Amino acid sequence: MGYYGRRYNRQPRQNNPELVARIEKTAAKGVSTLTDWERNFLSSLLESAKKWGRLTAKQHEVYQRIERNSDPAFQAARKSWNESWTPEKRTKAVFAANYYKANPPYFSDAADRIINDSSYIPSEKLYRKMVENKYVQRAMANAAAPPLYAVASMVTIRDSTQSPIRPSLRGQDVLIVDVEKDVLHATKGSRSYTVLPIGAGETLVIQERWLKKSRK
Repeated sequence: MGYYGRRYNRQPRQNNPELVARIEKTAAKGVSTLTDWERNFLSSLLESAKKWGRLTAKQHEVYQRIERNSDPAFQAARKSWNESWTPEKRTKAVFAANYYKANPPYFSDAADRIINDSSYIPSEKLYRKMVENKYVQRAMANAAAPPLYAVASMVTIRDSTQSPIRPSLRGQDVLIVDVEKDVLHATKGSRSYTVLPIGAGETLVIQERWLKKSRK
């Protein structure tokens, strides 16, 4: 069997009358909630169902989403979720969106919309995926924790072979010039500090986990 034959056979197959009735039912249920694009899409699906008795895999995927969204129970749940939307949830969603912008590539489209459209309310499912996973929760904990070291204080760069700082600076004292306010990383101790090594003319940026209190 050739390529196109194999591809065609992988498409979902349904009995023509049942498929037509199913699409018509979806159109009727969502008459007041469907967008113009969705109405036109369902009309096109009806033509395909009547002519071929089946949908392509992509058509079936999109149709299932429209069918779910037009279900009264789904609409009621969505309405309840929207009514429960609070400034606190919005703040968490924005934090998560900024986290994904800083740590691509996941949720890039949703992150852009959350950041740029203050009226946008993501679905409950999307919100929980973006906000309640362990990485964003760790990043939130890091952001909420106060800095261990203050501006103008002296600290020492840890003398560790795992440190990303060049060996010649490890173990040296440095002056903290600035402290990162918005931490967008899940790793513990990932807050960034701008420091000035003693006797040096240029600053460098280093994470909190690679610093310790100076003994001097």
